[in-house]
Amino acid sequence: MRSALLQSELVRLYAIDELRVMRRETLLYARMHPPGPQRNQHRQTALSLRSLLKNKDWLDTYTIEGP
Repeated sequence: MRSALLQSELVRLYAIDELRVMRRETLLYARMHPPGPQRNQHRQTALSLRSLLKNKDWLDTYTIEGP
């Protein structure tokens, strides 16, 4: 699946560690805001990243080995 996807368009590939850092930083950033819509948006983004990290098909398609 990855090869067909890569041939059809430009696709951003991520390292798993990069996604984990992105999730952690998003959560920390959310905690800096008082309760409200802005904080909720950042928390939702972190939850979405968590969901992607649990999705094996997505990881197989959009991640690479490495740092």
